[in-house]
Amino acid sequence: MVDYSKWSHIDVSDDEDDTHPNIDTPSLFRWRHQARVERMDEQQKERERLQKEKDDRKKRLEQLKKLMEETETTETDAEAVQKRLDQLHIEMGELKKQDTHFKEKEEELLKKERLTPWNVDTLSHDGFTKTIINKPKRQSKKAKTTWTTHFPLNS
Repeated sequence: MVDYSKWSHIDVSDDEDDTHPNIDTPSLFRWRHQARVERMDEQQKERERLQKEKDDRKKRLEQLKKLMEETETTETDAEAVQKRLDQLHIEMGELKKQDTHFKEKEEELLKKERLTPWNVDTLSHDGFTKTIINKPKRQSKKAKTTWTTHFPLNS
């Protein structure tokens, strides 16, 4: 017995050729395509927003580490150094707490992308994007002979 369940997550608008006579089929397909494109754009914006947030978080963490090193080397007052280091440790702790929440968001987005049904736009991608057109070879004067000159008539 053949198991067709692996194709159940594919969303192809051509599957519904039998529509109600009162519904304009091309308009319905255009509407579905527009909705699909909007969903894909929304997912792309969400992906970009999470990536930007991740980069910002990484930059802030690096800044905090540099500040800690600078505070330890430049400050002479031990009490001020300790106070500043405590503040930086607290801020780093908050960033790490937010980091776990952020990782949950990333996992949720990956799960959502994985469970999104395939459609006409996502079924396949171009393997090659480069097109090469061969230039015609130059022919010598000897190669420009025609059939009539090459073979005598009625031979």
